[in-house]
Amino acid sequence: MLYSPLGVASLAGQLRRLGIETRIFDCTFKTYDYVKGEIIAYHPDIVGVYSMISLSRNSFQLAEMVRQYLPDCLVVAGGPMPTLYPERYSQYFDIVFRGEADLSFPRFCQDYFRQKLTRSQLQQIPVQGYSGLFSKNGAVTINNPCIHYTEAEIETFPLPDRNDFDHAAYQREWYQTTGFKTTSIMTTYGCPFNCDFCSKPVFGNLFRRRNLDTVFAEIEMIANLGYDSLWIGDDNFTLSISYLKSFCNRIAGHNIGWTCLSRSTGINGEIAGLMKTAGCKRVYLGLESGSQATLKLMNKKATLEDGLNAVYHFRKAGIEVAAFFIVGYPGESRASIEETFNFALRLPLNDMSFNVPFPLPGSKLFERVSNIDSEKDWDIENEVTFVYQSEFDQAWLKRRIDQTMQAFEENKISRKSQIFQPAIK
Repeated sequence: MLYSPLGVASLAGQLRRLGIETRIFDCTFKTYDYVKGEIIAYHPDIVGVYSMISLSRNSFQLAEMVRQYLPDCLVVAGGPMPTLYPERYSQYFDIVFRGEADLSFPRFCQDYFRQKLTRSQLQQIPVQGYSGLFSKNGAVTINNPCIHYTEAEIETFPLPDRNDFDHAAYQREWYQTTGFKTTSIMTTYGCPFNCDFCSKPVFGNLFRRRNLDTVFAEIEMIANLGYDSLWIGDDNFTLSISYLKSFCNRIAGHNIGWTCLSRSTGINGEIAGLMKTAGCKRVYLGLESGSQATLKLMNKKATLEDGLNAVYHFRKAGIEVAAFFIVGYPGESRASIEETFNFALRLPLNDMSFNVPFPLPGSKLFERVSNIDSEKDWDIENEVTFVYQSEFDQAWLKRRIDQTMQAFEENKISRKSQIFQPAIK
C-alpha cells in the first residue's frame, strides 16, 4: 500500500505559504544513490526527514550522508518514531520536532532564515518557543511540550502540497495491483481511546474533525491529479456518525471510490449501506483478538460481538472487509492465540494480517514489558519479531501465523461471496 507521504506534503504547503523555498525528496521509487545525488546537488540549508516504524535505519543513513556531504546543513527529524525516541534520533539529527509540527517547524525555519543563521549559530534562536522541539547538546537538553492543534486552527491550514510527487508512478503501481489509482487523505485526527498497545505519538487523544469544505477541496485537487480512489487514513473515520453521514452524502456524487479504517462499534445496516452507496469499497477493522479475555487485557473498548456484527453489516452491504490481529500479547495464553487464529478463519474476510506486539513509548504495554531493546526495529510491516522479552516462542508464532495465512488463502475463493449471521448474540 504505497502512498505519497502526506505529512511532508502538509509541511510543504505551510512552508511555501511562508515564502520558503521547499523541495520534497520522496524516496518511495528512488534508489539511495539517486536521492543522495539529488540532495547534494540541491544543497539545502535545512533537511527534514520524516521517519516512521520500519524507516529508522534509512533515516539515520540519510542523516549521516547529509552530515558528511553538507556539513553546514541543519538536519531535522520528525514523525512518529522521532516523537517516540527523540534521544535516539538526536544522536544523528541536530533537532527533533515531536508531535504535530504543522506550525512550529515552519515558523522555526522562517526565523532561522530571517536571522540568516547557520547550523553553528543555532543557539541564537530561543528554541524554547517552538512546541515539540527536542534538542540535546552535551549536558543541555531542550524538550518542549507537544501540542495538538484545535479544529479552528486546522481549518486555517493550507492544503497539502502534492506537486513534488511522482503521481504517474504511484498511479501505475496501484492500477497494476487493484485496477484503481489511489492516494491518501485524512479527514480527522486523534483518538480518544486508550488501547493498551497504542501510544498515538503524533495526534494524541484529542479527536478533531476537519471542515468538510476543506476536505472536498482537497478531494477535487486529488481528482485533478488523476486519482480515482481514496485511502482515508484516519484512525477513527467512523467514530462520529454525524460527520460520517455528512461525508457520505457529499462524496456520493463525486464518482470516486474510497477505503477506510473503521471501529467495529456503532456499525449497523443503515451506516454500512450508506457507506456502500457513497463509494466505499473496503473497510479495515482493528479486531486485534478472537479472545474476549485478551481484548480486555488490551483495554480494547470493543467486544467479539462488535467485530462479528461489523463484519456482517459491511459484507451484507457489499463492502470488502480486512482485519488486523495481534498475537502473543503479554498475559494471554497459547489457547487464546489459537482462538484468534480460529476466529479469523471463521470470518468472511477479504484480507487479514497478524502482528506481534510492539511496545511503543507512551503506551501501557511499554510500561508492562521488560528488557525492551530500543535499538531494535522492524524492517518490514507485520514482522514477527519481539523487541522485548516475551514469554512466547517467536519461531512457533511465526509458524502458526504462516499456517493460518496459508489456510486463509486456500479458503478465500469459497468465502468470496459468503454472508454469515453473527454467531454471538
